[in-house]
Amino acid sequence: MQKNKLLLPVIVFALIILLVGCNKDVDENTIAIVNGEKILKEDFDKDFLMYKRTVESRMDTEIWQQLEQEARDQILEKLIMEEIIVQKSKELGLQVTEDEVDKEVENYIKLFNGKENFKKFLEENNIDENYFRKRIKREMLVSKYRNQFVESLNITEEEAREYYDNNTELYRDLRVRARHILVDTEDEAKEILNQLKNGADFAELAKEKSTGPSSVNGGDLGYFTKGQYLPEFEKAAFALEPGEISDIVKTQYGYHIIKVEDKIDKTYSFDEVKESVIEDIKEQKYQEKLNELRENAEVKVFEE
Repeated sequence: MQKNKLLLPVIVFALIILLVGCNKDVDENTIAIVNGEKILKEDFDKDFLMYKRTVESRMDTEIWQQLEQEARDQILEKLIMEEIIVQKSKELGLQVTEDEVDKEVENYIKLFNGKENFKKFLEENNIDENYFRKRIKREMLVSKYRNQFVESLNITEEEAREYYDNNTELYRDLRVRARHILVDTEDEAKEILNQLKNGADFAELAKEKSTGPSSVNGGDLGYFTKGQYLPEFEKAAFALEPGEISDIVKTQYGYHIIKVEDKIDKTYSFDEVKESVIEDIKEQKYQEKLNELRENAEVKVFEE
């Protein structure tokens, strides 16, 4: 009995050592481990900062705050998938040479209209050139993996036609060209709607009354498809025929009145979109492959 009491502290101590040993490679700078390979928090932070700077300049601060955690999750998942694909690419013997990276960096420099602007972009996002080259190399490796996978697929015409028949909506060109007037209160909207019913010019009222950025163009939003605006706004717009004016539509931005100027609704035949159908099937199969790789990967995510 005495021997068992003496053994207990030794066993506990051994377990502590074992647990510490298991986590010796995990430090504060590790945000995830994918099949034994680390994803560093500093890399995540750099990617997130670039995304944040891009989005914040186009989005209301309050909306960004609501979406920030979702954005963080998406960027981490992107890095995890990238690591999985990079590992798979190396298994297949795919490589990206330094010359290929050099050419891609030159393309970015041209995109930024010169090296000075490019360097300024890197500095603003706290990125050194070596890290940028590493990111480029990994992205190119992912692209090579995708290209090799897609090129290996053989899609028959029968398979393409079946996909088209089951997804005809994807090959429908449905667009409207609309104007809108946006105001802050329902009373304002009611007054404007009465004026429109009495023959007032929609574009002129939009210039005069609308608080939206399109007011300078008489409320003209141009042509748009479903998925570009808020659901309640789109539901009203796509229900209208050319020349018709909606009732008052309430969204998070205020109260809208919508006028549809034109509507395009055409479903393309299989022969017209055959090549696009084949590409869509290949993309679907590629996404299925990525899902398979993700499911089979050993991924450990650590709290930030």
